[in-house]
Amino acid sequence: MLYFVERKLIGNFDSADFTPAWQAKFSHAPTWCDADMSLQQINRGVARGNRIALYARSCFQYVLFHTGCFVQKWAWTTNFSLILYTVCCAGLKDVIIETDLVKLWVQQGGRLNEEMNFLSKVQSEANRDGYRLHIHRSARETSRRHPRKASPTEQVRRRGPDLPRENGLGGGFQVVIQTPIRKNENVLSQESLLRHVALMEEISKYEVEMYGEKWTLNDICFKPPSPRFNAGPLAKLMNSMLDKIIPCIWITPIDCYWEGSKPLGPYPPINLGEEVSGFISSMPKGNVTWKNLNPTAVMAEVGALFDLGTIGNFFDRAGIGAAYLDRPCINPLDPECPKDAPNYFDRCSALEKFMEWNMAKADAEKIKLERKPLPSKKDQGDSVTKITESIINDLFGGGRKKRDTSATNKKDEDYYAYEDDADYDATGIGNGTAPSKNKIDAKELMCMEYGESFLKWMSENQERWGEFLTQKELPKNPAYEKVMTGGCKGFGKTIMEWPEDLIIGGIQRKSGMLSSAEALQSVFLVASPFDVFVRFKEKKDTHPNLDVASWNPGWAQNIVFSWQRNFTKKLYGHAANNNNRVFHPLASTSIADMLEEFSQFNYSIIIMGYVLMVIYAAFTQARVDGRWLAIKSNVALSFVGVILVTYSSICGLGLSTAMGINFNAATTQIVPFLSLGLGIDDMFLLLHNYDEIIQTMRVNEMGILLKETGMSVMVTSINNILAFCAGYVLPIPALRSFCAQTAVLLAFNLTSLMFIFPAFIGLDLRRVRAGRRDLVYCGPPSEPSNGPPSNVSNPVSSKADLTNKTFIEAYTRDQPWYTVGGFLTNIYIPMLKKPITKVIVILMTIAGVAFGLYGMHTTTLGLELADVLPENTAPAAFMRAREKYFSFYPMFAVLKGGEIDMPHQQQLIEEYREALGSTNHMIKANGKLQPYWMSMLRVWLESLQDALERDTEKGLIDPMTGSRNAPVPSSTKYFQPKPSLEAQIARRLICSYGHTYNCTGRIGHIKMVENGVIRPESFYNYLTAWYNVDNMMYYVSQASFQPAPPYWQMEEKVVPPARPLLYCQIPFFQTNLTDTPVTVTMIEEVRAVCDEFTEKGLPNFPSGIAFTFWEQYLFLRWNLFCAICIIAFAVFAVISLLMFNPWAAAMVMVIVVIVTIELGGFMGVFGIKMNPISAVTQISAVGIGVEFTAHVVLAFLTALGTVDDRLDSCLQHMFVPVFHGAISTLLGVVMLVFSEFDFVVKYFFVVMSLLVCIAVFNGLCLLPILLTLIGPEPELVPLDGSNRLPAPPPLSEQYKKKKALGLESGLKHRKAKGGLSFD
Repeated sequence: MLYFVERKLIGNFDSADFTPAWQAKFSHAPTWCDADMSLQQINRGVARGNRIALYARSCFQYVLFHTGCFVQKWAWTTNFSLILYTVCCAGLKDVIIETDLVKLWVQQGGRLNEEMNFLSKVQSEANRDGYRLHIHRSARETSRRHPRKASPTEQVRRRGPDLPRENGLGGGFQVVIQTPIRKNENVLSQESLLRHVALMEEISKYEVEMYGEKWTLNDICFKPPSPRFNAGPLAKLMNSMLDKIIPCIWITPIDCYWEGSKPLGPYPPINLGEEVSGFISSMPKGNVTWKNLNPTAVMAEVGALFDLGTIGNFFDRAGIGAAYLDRPCINPLDPECPKDAPNYFDRCSALEKFMEWNMAKADAEKIKLERKPLPSKKDQGDSVTKITESIINDLFGGGRKKRDTSATNKKDEDYYAYEDDADYDATGIGNGTAPSKNKIDAKELMCMEYGESFLKWMSENQERWGEFLTQKELPKNPAYEKVMTGGCKGFGKTIMEWPEDLIIGGIQRKSGMLSSAEALQSVFLVASPFDVFVRFKEKKDTHPNLDVASWNPGWAQNIVFSWQRNFTKKLYGHAANNNNRVFHPLASTSIADMLEEFSQFNYSIIIMGYVLMVIYAAFTQARVDGRWLAIKSNVALSFVGVILVTYSSICGLGLSTAMGINFNAATTQIVPFLSLGLGIDDMFLLLHNYDEIIQTMRVNEMGILLKETGMSVMVTSINNILAFCAGYVLPIPALRSFCAQTAVLLAFNLTSLMFIFPAFIGLDLRRVRAGRRDLVYCGPPSEPSNGPPSNVSNPVSSKADLTNKTFIEAYTRDQPWYTVGGFLTNIYIPMLKKPITKVIVILMTIAGVAFGLYGMHTTTLGLELADVLPENTAPAAFMRAREKYFSFYPMFAVLKGGEIDMPHQQQLIEEYREALGSTNHMIKANGKLQPYWMSMLRVWLESLQDALERDTEKGLIDPMTGSRNAPVPSSTKYFQPKPSLEAQIARRLICSYGHTYNCTGRIGHIKMVENGVIRPESFYNYLTAWYNVDNMMYYVSQASFQPAPPYWQMEEKVVPPARPLLYCQIPFFQTNLTDTPVTVTMIEEVRAVCDEFTEKGLPNFPSGIAFTFWEQYLFLRWNLFCAICIIAFAVFAVISLLMFNPWAAAMVMVIVVIVTIELGGFMGVFGIKMNPISAVTQISAVGIGVEFTAHVVLAFLTALGTVDDRLDSCLQHMFVPVFHGAISTLLGVVMLVFSEFDFVVKYFFVVMSLLVCIAVFNGLCLLPILLTLIGPEPELVPLDGSNRLPAPPPLSEQYKKKKALGLESGLKHRKAKGGLSFD
């Protein structure tokens, strides 16, 4: 085996083919120049060395030499291979810039990924298992019980649409924060609160025009389906009105006041006409909105006449009451402030006193009020007449003669009508009386005509109130601080409670009460696109021009996103934000939009950075002779090198795109500069050695160049590629994309620099041998100037030196003091050899490592959005306000129902909910958690039980059979009230258990809820009924049942049981999550509770924004540690395999680890937080660290002599190209300092600059010193103890000697075959 290896690897190169200058170079670094000849010297017995390393090196050098010879001979042909690179660019047409935070930052393969996919998995399972059962049951029941097939829309409405559970920061939320206009302003004031009311009204009217219609917030907001009325005279009217008047659900501080009704609309308002309001006295006259509607009073009045089903029960449980009419008015002088408001101001009485006071004044002093004309009856549109007639027909049946209308009246099928505030009448609200239609009292008429003008005058002349009003009669502002202490409530007081932390920020307290605040926040809940799609699947009079046939979820999504973008755009440019930002909006689309902007390539910065790189490369390679570039100048090659690396990077990006690797913020901001910087380093190394080789060789120069330099390039490049491949261990998709793209680009750079760039060098060599100056490729050879040469770093060789094949001299670099080489030779190397310098450098390194470890330990976790956004922008202002005043996030506790026996584990579920509620950061309203689906179901069942017991006591239901009792005869007729609908539903539920219906012995003996526990045997029957009958509460509960309970109506006798739940969720709100460490602590606390109850047999997990995007920080440090360890091991393994010297590999690994540690410490000093982006930078540190160390170690390992001689040799060989590579890398990132994103400057420019500086210090200062102290021995050591090893004799002489000794070697055989020719 050994004989075979030596025959193949020894004797391929003959010293007779090399010049004396090259042989002199070989004597200083034999294994660097030629491992084959080094093995020849070992076989001759004049040296000893690491045979295995030299065998491997000889093989590499043999292949590299032939590669270089081929590209030099076929330079133009080789360059045509760029066409293959161009093919890869085709992938760039499919570039995808990923901005979905979930796809970027949610770790793959972990528990979080499994949890996020759990819902879709459950939905698929539920749909698969229940499809046939659902179809069979629906068809059977529809044909048997329903002659008319229920429409899809009705079924969707009855079942309730799925809850929006969108991903991304904010999910289904939009937020607007209001901050003070003036410093130290208290926002709990009339001025600030009215400003917020006006803002909310403005937002509710924002619209976008798409698909032939205008879309407002009311069309896309999250709101529950309206409760349905039974069939009856007013069912159509009430169902239609409720569909339009059910408001959006939003969380806002103005819900504490009557003014909170103003933004709720509806827009346009509903106008039912005088006849309807006359028939239903509690119905407001004119326009009906939440400003003047008392829904409970209307329901009570209508319910006294007609059967309204369970609607009254729902209103009671929801706590709707008088809605907003019984809440205080922020401004008691508002003309529409209702009489039921606690601080209602009686403007009519005040106006009467004002008139008396005003009439007593002289004519010149009298105050003139503006009279407002009253609207005439003719102003009521034809649509109101039509709707009134329709209602009368529904009530009394038959036809009713249509009254005559003016011929000029327009037909309008929409009964909406925009009117002024005069069409609102709140005078009768709350008192149950209606004024006479035919006669209006004079005082009332005066109040109607002058009331608004009078209130306006009072608002402008507050100081004069006391002139005609007593202290008791003055308008009274509410005690804003007292009213808002404890939070506010929505239109459903018992189910919509908004704690202080959600709506008020910067709170100051006094004696437990609010005393002041600095910010107000309103949160809009936005429906999912699919929910919006379902709402408009059928033609609606509100959107008559919508093409229902083409309507699809994609259109709905476009509308939602467009409205959200319009929302933020309008508030960014709001007039109130001109001088000082007061309104700060954020929508779920804002984050994606900002990330998309941040992820775009900034071509101007990239181009300017590359231009700087070209200028620097040309400057370092320029040699001037006279007035033009010298023959030996390499400016053209520097241009080609930079362009080639750039082109390779572009092609690599194309291939990575074709491989399915998406772009993101990390890749677009750092990869182009990182790949260029690392590629240019190797270009400088090739050109540095090229200068020497054209002086020492006259044939096969590219072969010699790759043979000597290629090994060093391959060591660093392969290490870099493997380092970034090892970074794939981080489970974050964005980081994996970054590492994969960088590895692909580095592989492309390696290929181009090893095969294509030498071909260009070979072409330029023809110019050199022809005696033409740099950048001059045609015409006669140039003559050198007669004056003294001017140069940058190397001497200018004469034309004879470079063109004469016989003139070869020993090559030495003439390096003036002002050049990098001069500084190295005259100052740096002598200083580095001094003991005091070594002590100082080592002490600095120890201090740096200690500092780095401390900095890494104390580095703060986090990557807040405020860090990412550009300063002085609206999004940045929002994030600062949010972090300062508000830090709430929604959260869901998800129950994995497939392994839970919910009917029998109700108490455990309650304990789980309470345990989560007791953790820090959970928001409670008045010390209580918000209701959830099981508590709502329980309250509903208890209300039904009460109704059943009442009717049973009245004798309306037979307690034995559960049937309705027969009417009792009276003197004139049979009459008995029928049981209430609630009692009838309760009877159905008590008699239903499983698929069985049996009332015998159950009515009056069985309770649906006992001791707070829902009856287990009928649990799923009750769930079906609640889901269908009380679907508005189900929607508000955000339970999101999977699988959904079956369809059921009262006409069906048995209530079918729902399938066991596989998925349901319990909502929470969390606050005070101000930064990442606090959020991580919260996640650990909540996870501990979840794990505890999972062990108790209640499988569950938390879900929410905070868990989605901060879960990664639980394992970030460990993942980073693992990644660095893997990369460090990869570095050690690769260098060990390529150099076959574990000690040298260990030294490289140590330096790389030191660089990483020190970088971590400096990142802490500069306030750079530990996050996935900075983790990638630390991974990059390993690759860049190898770039500055492997070259030096390899040069030291191959040099001969004392440690000082070897130090001198390796630095002379590597310092200049490594230094230029460092500067070029800095130039690659320097343009990032001009980015508008402070995040780019902080996390990329500062960090990459620090990294390069630290790597240069450790690679060119610490490493050489360590090599002189504990460095490895040379790969080859002369046996005579000398510091030089001459080149071996020519192969022919070696063969003669061996033949004389009777030894066979094969050297002559290989030479005779002409395997290599240098002629």
